Amino acid sequence: MAEERHRRGAVDVKELYVFCEGHTEQAFCNQVLARQLDYLRSVAVHTIRVAFSRKKGVVHRGGVKRYEPLRRDILNKLKGRRDKDVQFTSMLDLYGLPPDFPGKDQHIRDPNNPMKYVEALETAFGQDIGDRRFVPHLQLHEYETLLYADLDAFAYAFENCERAVEQLKEEVKDFPTIEHINDGQQTAPSKRIIRVLPAYQGRKTTAGPDIAEYIGLTKLREKCPHFDEWVKAIEQL
Repeated sequence: MAEERHRRGAVDVKELYVFCEGHTEQAFCNQVLARQLDYLRSVAVHTIRVAFSRKKGVVHRGGVKRYEPLRRDILNKLKGRRDKDVQFTSMLDLYGLPPDFPGKDQHIRDPNNPMKYVEALETAFGQDIGDRRFVPHLQLHEYETLLYADLDAFAYAFENCERAVEQLKEEVKDFPTIEHINDGQQTAPSKRIIRVLPAYQGRKTTAGPDIAEYIGLTKLREKCPHFDEWVKAIEQL
């Protein structure tokens, strides 16, 4: 459909680069987000796993261990693509950000209102990058939060997981939203999932995106207000 619209000249093809935390986020953007943006706006999505170090000229990617390699990588890509129809964004976990990340030394996370904290860090991130084409996004609190939008969807990827699903539902039933699920070393969304469903750890890069795709972007946005604001922002680019 997108190709047909392009042939008719109805929509100009644009490009969006997404700097991703790792393979799981990269696969999600390719499987779910890219299809939505291509359908709506004929946007070509390119995903890049973030750099965490450079040794002997080799860039190592995946995970945010220090801010400076991430910053340098983003700035290099921005400088390399000056086209006016190219935009940039990020999908990084709030959970586990390094101490030198912009804004971390100035703001404290309030468990009752994590939105204020994540928005403050995103603002600081965007100001530090200093390019209006870059839309900073930090996932509350990590990718696996999205999967809580419909825990029954785990049955799409895992057999005999009903007991684990019910336990996860019970653990988070009192949170105001699933984006309030905290970022403790044992209580972050992924840690909870792996504790009751150990098989997820070895399959997260495939099962994680597959489950999100099965849930669907509409429900993900409905259950995750901060995530929804990000999708709105890049849809409007």
